[in-house]
Amino acid sequence: MNKLALFTSAAVMAVSTLAFTGTAQAQERTRDTVTITDSVPNRGLIWSGVAVLGTTYGISTVVATFSDKPADRALWVPIAGPWIDLGTRGKCGGQECNAETTNKVLLVADGLGQAIGALQILSGFIFPAKRTVTEVGSVQIIPMGKGIAARTVF
Repeated sequence: MNKLALFTSAAVMAVSTLAFTGTAQAQERTRDTVTITDSVPNRGLIWSGVAVLGTTYGISTVVATFSDKPADRALWVPIAGPWIDLGTRGKCGGQECNAETTNKVLLVADGLGQAIGALQILSGFIFPAKRTVTEVGSVQIIPMGKGIAARTVF
């Protein structure tokens, strides 16, 4: 009877253990989320300024190269060149006045274009863009010498 009782109790224990256990699941490793917001130069503003300044200054250099007027040599100077040229141009006479008026209007447009392009480039650094970077991982702060270092594990 001893063996029967031992066998019965072992069977009851085995059945009850199997009946009341759930499915096994592995624990998922959780990762920390790190969000960093910083300021970076406004690349769109800088590149549009480079395009505007480059185009208008390129036109100035072509005119400075092929023009026979001595005042047009000032167009080699970026940004200030059109204004120097405008101030040193001689007076027009007779039929030349219509063309000279057009040239002065084009010099003003060129000077404004170069100034606007330069201001755009400068504004790209003065007014930076905000950039938000979100990284998933764990960050460890490690003391090193006279400072600290951060290590990210993904």
